[in-house]
Amino acid sequence: MKLYLVRHGQANPANIDPEKGLSDIGKQDIARLAESVRHLSISVEQIWHSGKARAKQTAESLSSVVKSNDGLTVREGLKPNDAVDATALEIGAYGCDLMLVGHLPFMAKLASLLFTGDQDRCAFQFHPGTLACFDLSDDIWSLEYFIHPGIVAPDGKAAFQSYH
Repeated sequence: MKLYLVRHGQANPANIDPEKGLSDIGKQDIARLAESVRHLSISVEQIWHSGKARAKQTAESLSSVVKSNDGLTVREGLKPNDAVDATALEIGAYGCDLMLVGHLPFMAKLASLLFTGDQDRCAFQFHPGTLACFDLSDDIWSLEYFIHPGIVAPDGKAAFQSYH
C-alpha cells in the first residue's frame, strides 16, 4: 500500500484572504510539484483533503496528474490540530493506495506516528507544498521519497532521492 501525504501550498494571510486560499507562490509551488511527479504515474483510490480552501486547491491541482479512482473527498479529521490516531488506524484498515492533503502540525505528526510509532518524535519537516510517499509492507511503513518546493526546479523537474 502506498500513502502520499501532502502539505498544502503556501497560503495567503488571513488579513488578505479570510479563507486562506493558496497564495500565488503556493499555486506556483504546487504546479511545480504536480509537474515533478507527473512521470511517476501515481494512482490512488482516493484523494482525501481537509476541506479548507488551501488543502482543497492543492488537492485539485494534484488531481490533474494523480489518477484517482474515486476522486477528491473531503474528510473529517485532517485539520491542523486534529488527533492523528484515528486517521492512522483508518489508513491501515483501508488497504488501498491513498493521498491525504492537509496541514501542519497534523501531517508531521501522522508521518512521525507511521514512521517511528510516536507522533511527537518529529521525523519530517513538512514545508508548504511537501509530498511524502510511504509504503506499507509487512506492517512496516517505509519512506519511498520526499519532495518539497526547495528541490523542485522552476521547470518542474525534481531532484529528489528515492529511498526504495
